[in-house]
Amino acid sequence: MDLQPSQTTFKHYLLFLSGQFVSMLGSNVAQFVIVWWVTLETKSAVYLSIASFAAFTPFVALTPFTGVFADRWNRKILIGVTDLLQALIALIIITLFWLNAISIWTLIVLIAIRGVFQAFQAPAVSTLIPLMVPSDKLSRINGLNFLLSGVVGFIGPVTAAMMLEIWAIHEILWLDVATFLIATVPLIIIKIPIVKTGIDGGKTSFTRDFIDGLAFIKNARGFIALLMTAMMINFLAMPLDVLFPYYIKFIHQGGASELAFIMATSQVGMLLGGLLMSVIRGFRRKMFTAMCLLYVFFVAYALIALSPKGFFWFIASVMFAAHFCLPIINVSFMTVVQMIVPKHLYGRVNSVMMTLCNLASPLGMIISGPLAEFTGVVNLFLGCSVLGAFFLTLSLTFTDIRYIEETRAVN
Repeated sequence: MDLQPSQTTFKHYLLFLSGQFVSMLGSNVAQFVIVWWVTLETKSAVYLSIASFAAFTPFVALTPFTGVFADRWNRKILIGVTDLLQALIALIIITLFWLNAISIWTLIVLIAIRGVFQAFQAPAVSTLIPLMVPSDKLSRINGLNFLLSGVVGFIGPVTAAMMLEIWAIHEILWLDVATFLIATVPLIIIKIPIVKTGIDGGKTSFTRDFIDGLAFIKNARGFIALLMTAMMINFLAMPLDVLFPYYIKFIHQGGASELAFIMATSQVGMLLGGLLMSVIRGFRRKMFTAMCLLYVFFVAYALIALSPKGFFWFIASVMFAAHFCLPIINVSFMTVVQMIVPKHLYGRVNSVMMTLCNLASPLGMIISGPLAEFTGVVNLFLGCSVLGAFFLTLSLTFTDIRYIEETRAVN
């Protein structure tokens, strides 16, 4: 039997989450600054695609295996070590900017290395929620996570844009290092429960653990259909995610302040969506709700593509609506998964799940730039929105995705 979450573990998780919030803020500022530097330095949609591909591919390639490690290794040590290694990469980037020795390809390599460390850390962090949070609080905690992401997404771009007016890039990136170090303090204080693996707590092989995760995904009704749908949606959303700075700068003739304004407004939407999900117990038909709101997202995608030039308020309003839906979609999805996956399998199942969901994302990232050069950014956005709604309809009509909530975990 698994250890059941208690009020004590719940309080420890909230303390851990406070440190992660600080760390996410520093990382968000650093990401904005680096992406804007790549946009201005290269003036190329292709380089934005390559940089995104380099950051994300290690995560997709490694998480099926790192999730098994998250179930087998000491989670506190794993999270702490990967945090410090990411801070080290940030220090190297700072030094190169300070010496004026940075190049786009050097930056891409360092971003990829940091992605490797994130691939080890993310599954370990994700396992803490079902491990430390009581089941009746899962929806609210998932909502709280998106609420905090919205706060970070709102504060981060605005802070970064203001800092760019005052300081050099290498000076701004010190914030990333400082927040990484601050996040280690709660991690040192808290206690993370240890879940026994294998029969009667005995050791099992890495291969056996990996196969167990795949077996659960294969046998849970509707799970594979859900993952395939998520994979296609993530693939089609990549052009908007990767090329948005380019779209604002070169299609709408905007600057860092306009980009920051739109990103901050969109994150207010995510903040409010996260706030909603943190105060209610979730929707009764979680997957149906999520799928309906995905249609809203793709309509918003099309409206962004069709926005008149320079209508930044319109773009911001549509982004607000789209991002309001995202926490509801993701919280509904994550809560269903956390309820049906046994705790002792969660790390490996979650990692395989994340990999399959994001399997097409690196391809979407790397081809977004060339496709934009060939078809135009506006046509690319519009085409992806139409295809997204089409594949969503096929999934709802012809797969078992609507039955996934009938599965129940056996811990």
